[in-house]
Amino acid sequence: MNQPSARLRVFLLDDDPVMLRVLYAYLQTDSRLIVVGTETDSMRALHYMRNNPVDLLISDIVMEGFDGISLVRTIHPRPAVILVTAYGERAMDAFQVAADDCIPKPIDYARLAEAINRVIQKRSHSETPGPEFMFVKDVKEGFDTKIIFADVGLVKSDKNYVCFHLADKRKIRARTTLRELLSILPGNIFIQAHRSYVVNIHKVMKFSRAMRQFYLLGDDTSFPIGTEYLDDFIDAYYPTEKKMVDIGPRRI
Repeated sequence: MNQPSARLRVFLLDDDPVMLRVLYAYLQTDSRLIVVGTETDSMRALHYMRNNPVDLLISDIVMEGFDGISLVRTIHPRPAVILVTAYGERAMDAFQVAADDCIPKPIDYARLAEAINRVIQKRSHSETPGPEFMFVKDVKEGFDTKIIFADVGLVKSDKNYVCFHLADKRKIRARTTLRELLSILPGNIFIQAHRSYVVNIHKVMKFSRAMRQFYLLGDDTSFPIGTEYLDDFIDAYYPTEKKMVDIGPRRI
């Protein structure tokens, strides 16, 4: 089963606002990427990444206070990392923290593109089949409950809890966060459709782009799709359409 073609979630960090704007504009030209955030302050960047999924961090190294190297050492779980710097002597620091690449300033955008391509290739090669189930403690009954991924339609967040909506209409509530769960659920089945829930894309039976909502198999409830998740949802729902777009002729 192939991975839905969800875009790589990229976060940009640089204390130079002009550099951020240029980087953001450049990355917007790559349909495989979605820039989920930009920041000039490393502490605010750390707070964001601790509470939201990020696949790739592109960060300056030298910043006042908490620099890019310290940030990379602190993040867990850690995304792929591309560091940039105007100070050649700091490149060794980048490789000591196992950054995916370190690019000197001014940025060579051809080299940045190559680094991003390597991150995407590495990510696709590392996606090996995992387990088909997980165990959670049902907070209502107190039992360790087996959750078979294929039986899950939706997982909804409720503060420090999540609720698994199963195909047999059962609902299992467990103490964890959606962010923690996203690192466990198989990406070839689940995709985030809203800030408060993740959906099994194979259980989605009806979808409207215009209304930005979907219906699950055997459920008359409509679920809205968050604006920032819509493109990824479309890519996953129409995998053959995305493939046709990717291989078709391009205008130059």
